Amino acid sequence: MRCALPALAVVLAGCSSQSTEEADWHSSKRATDLVVEEALADEPPDYARAITAIERSGRPSATVALETGNLIIAGHREVQPERRPAATLEQGLSLLERAASDRGEAADIAPQHLRLWFERGVGSGVYQAMPPRPELARCWGAVEERAQRAAACIAMRAGRR
Repeated sequence: MRCALPALAVVLAGCSSQSTEEADWHSSKRATDLVVEEALADEPPDYARAITAIERSGRPSATVALETGNLIIAGHREVQPERRPAATLEQGLSLLERAASDRGEAADIAPQHLRLWFERGVGSGVYQAMPPRPELARCWGAVEERAQRAAACIAMRAGRR
């Protein structure tokens, strides 16, 4: 048991080497995520509050675009208009495209999200905000595989290709 204590102390010391700035960032992220979760649990969901929390979070701009874009698009699956976000589906898609055009982690994730939205469409049955668009899903799949640039899919959706 005596040999295990020094090893445990070394492990714990390594855990406590997190900088104050890093700890503050994680705490801020958790606080933002909690606000978003609570806003979406409201009846009807408070998309404006959730989006504002993300925009004020200090996260990188591409991450903000990714998160708010997905939130807006997901909100447009709501059948009842009063439950949908004020931002349009077009605004949500544009935000995801902006994230996909950027650099970093959000740019790596956004093409997959766009592919999935275009594969499945947004909404179903009585209310369908956007039908599946297989050609755009294939385009974003090619971006995911790094066989194509995001600009080509953005131009395709805009009708410029």
